Amino acid sequence: SGCKACVAACHSLNGLEPGESWRSVGLLISDESASPFQQTITTACHHCVDPACLNGCPVLAYEKDATTGIVRHLDDQCIGCQYCVLKCPYEVPRYSSRLGIVRKCDMCTNRLAVGEAPACVQSCPSSAIRITVVSKEIVQAEHTATSTENTFLPESPNPAYTLPTTRFVSAKGLPATVRAADLEVVRPAGPHWPLVFMLVLTQAGIGALWFESLFTFHATQPAQKIFSALLIFAGLGASILHLGRPLQAWRAFTGVRRSWLSREILAFNVLSLSVLLHLAVAASPFFSYRLAVLVLCSLTGAAALFCSMMVYIDTPREFWRWPQTVSRFFGTTLLLG
Repeated sequence: SGCKACVAACHSLNGLEPGESWRSVGLLISDESASPFQQTITTACHHCVDPACLNGCPVLAYEKDATTGIVRHLDDQCIGCQYCVLKCPYEVPRYSSRLGIVRKCDMCTNRLAVGEAPACVQSCPSSAIRITVVSKEIVQAEHTATSTENTFLPESPNPAYTLPTTRFVSAKGLPATVRAADLEVVRPAGPHWPLVFMLVLTQAGIGALWFESLFTFHATQPAQKIFSALLIFAGLGASILHLGRPLQAWRAFTGVRRSWLSREILAFNVLSLSVLLHLAVAASPFFSYRLAVLVLCSLTGAAALFCSMMVYIDTPREFWRWPQTVSRFFGTTLLLG
């Protein structure tokens, strides 16, 4: 009915902050004059079969229970990078600026463990929400039957990406013309200035290394080498300011097997060591090794740039489609370099 009792109960039980919500209520409408239609929908974390938040986290701060399928966030391991917010197509994780971490719905695991219903289920006056057991095989079959058909909710991202386990059931069904009421409402996201400076400065430094490699037989001023290194290190320093828990940034290597953000961090650390070696060789008697070290810097820079692209391409969001992202990142690197 759109009373939002579930939203209030979730907020109260989990002690959420003002403006923070793990459950929301939206509206589906149809503009057809012959058969007008509207239906409120309540949504929260879908505890997906293949959760994007878990796959993208660089510090393994998510776990999926093998028995219940519940996707839990491990607050103690979170560094506040917010990459899971970008990876999740439904933007379920919520960032707490006060705590410096991301938090999300865990289906009231503690209540389920003692036989009680989650807060949203227990508070709903019309019994519109129910927790039940679903089959992973059936969910996968429903959402991957065709690559073009959306078997989830109208106007929602393609469910084949994460295989959400939530089912929206309606006895009267949905009209073919139904759409989200806020479909044309634009809500700008908050600016992430540290990431802006990180990307621009590192791409400028990598581009400078590339052009130094191309014109290696010409005299290169020491100031140019130092300036290229400063651009890269300044960019990496700016990225630390984006984290809610910057002192825990050293743990970002743990998710390298599945997270492109973790791979990007590893690649940039290797690039940093290569740049330091490049400066050391340029200032030492081992001048004969200068070209080999410079090529190493260029290659590690290319690897770091590729990982930066994949961080965004892997979301996958319309604005970060690979043709646009590659041209933007590569173009900025060449232009500033």
